[in-house]
Amino acid sequence: MTPLPTVLVVLFFSWFSATLAASPSSSYKKPSPPSPPSLPVKCPVVFDGRVPRSTTLKFFDTDDSFFNPNYTKGENLPWSQILTFPTVPVSKFDAIATKPSKPDPHLKPTQPYAFKSLQVSINDSSIFVPGGGSRQVGFRRAGLLAGNGSDAQNVGVKTFHWSVRQPAHLKLNLTHEYMFVWHEANDYASNQFSINAGVMLAQDDPKESVGGNYTGKTNVHLPKNLWKVLDRKNNVIWKGPMKAKVWENFAITLDYERDRLRVYYSIGNDKLKAVTNWIKQDNSGGGQFQIGIAKKPTETVSVVFDGYHESGIHEAQIYGGIFVEDSKGGCLSA
Repeated sequence: MTPLPTVLVVLFFSWFSATLAASPSSSYKKPSPPSPPSLPVKCPVVFDGRVPRSTTLKFFDTDDSFFNPNYTKGENLPWSQILTFPTVPVSKFDAIATKPSKPDPHLKPTQPYAFKSLQVSINDSSIFVPGGGSRQVGFRRAGLLAGNGSDAQNVGVKTFHWSVRQPAHLKLNLTHEYMFVWHEANDYASNQFSINAGVMLAQDDPKESVGGNYTGKTNVHLPKNLWKVLDRKNNVIWKGPMKAKVWENFAITLDYERDRLRVYYSIGNDKLKAVTNWIKQDNSGGGQFQIGIAKKPTETVSVVFDGYHESGIHEAQIYGGIFVEDSKGGCLSA
């Protein structure tokens, strides 16, 4: 093979060094770098939150992290004390076509993969204090934050992907309401979408009529062990049982151009399938993608600043295959 000319090599490494040294913006850190091609990913990726195998936990405390290192978590808790790398099978969108040169001893040698899973946990110290604000004692939360509210995930047609798995231990207390993944509007008054579980609070019933709530019931009466995907008005637009010992794959497309959204779901390595039709809603206002756990209180009025939490909690969710893709022209990685 003919070697590359010296000048091309120099130019390449100059560019590469400059890219690594580029300083992030003040509102959010630098976008994630291009990722190796993954078998199921077919569309252009605008945000990649998949975790390369070589990543250390300390990486998430730095400005190099593809998630914001400062939000949203307990006061004075670094992400390296909140996150762990669990030993579980690789998720659907973390696999690639070729085997790694040095297989991970924790995974089957026949299982090709490029990325690893991330476990997000909460405990009694998971109380967020916003800048200049009061302690949000109503929540126990840890949410990895992607984007700055006006980035590429907020224009055109974008699909938000994640896979989730229940840990064998560190189980949830579903007498509480939980929010796990959401796209929070920039005014913090609503979410363009969220996925919840547990006993829903009356405060999270639909903001208007139940016209979009296909159950015909208020959210409070839904079984606690169901996933519940909520639209911007808190209508439950899809629900399904939470499963154990298996990956569950979700994708939600926000079509900002036509003000609508659609939900996709599958299990294990099965292809994603639409589980809703296109649903009209106002997607305006920008927002940020969050992945983790926000546990809400019982016996609460404000939800944010009061309510009951049992002591000694230690709960978690396992995530993989986190990315946002451009779905212009109907493109979807399934």
